[in-house]
Amino acid sequence: MLSGLFPLAYAAVATCLLLQAFRMMRLSTSAVKAPTDRTGLKTVHPELLDENGVMTNEELWAVRFSHKEGVVFPEG
Repeated sequence: MLSGLFPLAYAAVATCLLLQAFRMMRLSTSAVKAPTDRTGLKTVHPELLDENGVMTNEELWAVRFSHKEGVVFPEG
């Protein structure tokens, strides 16, 4: 008797989780559409601005440091 309820319970739980996953994805895509903050203005990280408050056109660089032995760190 219980062996007949397990597939039904599994199907019900799987359906609920699938619906919840689609609901969460729909909410996340609606958040991506609005690139403004709570003030309604477009936000820019302060390090991307020059001394006059204008966004720079310089190329962005990323540096990753590792603490492995034998690794030479760039001087700069």
